[in-house]
Amino acid sequence: LFGKLRRLLFVNWLQAIAWDVHTFVLPILGHERGMSASTIGALLGAFAIAAAGVRMALPLIAEKLPEWKVMYGATLLAACALMVYPLMPGALTMGVCSVVLGVALGAVQPMVLSLLHQVAPPQRQGEAMALRVMTINFSSFLMPMLFGSIGAVTGVAGLFWLVCGALALGARAIPVLGAAGR
Repeated sequence: LFGKLRRLLFVNWLQAIAWDVHTFVLPILGHERGMSASTIGALLGAFAIAAAGVRMALPLIAEKLPEWKVMYGATLLAACALMVYPLMPGALTMGVCSVVLGVALGAVQPMVLSLLHQVAPPQRQGEAMALRVMTINFSSFLMPMLFGSIGAVTGVAGLFWLVCGALALGARAIPVLGAAGR
């Protein structure tokens, strides 16, 4: 039981890293490509709108698919978006990647919360929620410093690809969560 909780928190942490790398590195990538601050802001806004918008469709999706399948597909979709993102030549194609990434990462958070309540013992659900929040907040503090250090060596594209690889490898932990639900 606690193995599933650890896996779920690990996968959620990887997804939070993907969210953070996009938020932290996209302005650098846009600046490197000579984009204006307004264009970069529009790309970040498209991500945010997609992340919020997909949540309106989640009740329909959740009727047809269990949480772990949505998380698995969304994690792989996010990895694919991160893989091609630095290869996109302009704002329009980067905007498509931003929207795809927003849809993928926006879809997983509600699924994580649902699965968290399924894998955590009833008397420990509050603690599990707190641990999730602490992990994500600590990651949001620590990861930009790590991104800066790694990015100085690998470049912006290297950061996207590193997180892409971590997501793709981490996705292997998700199917095990399937036995937790329905």
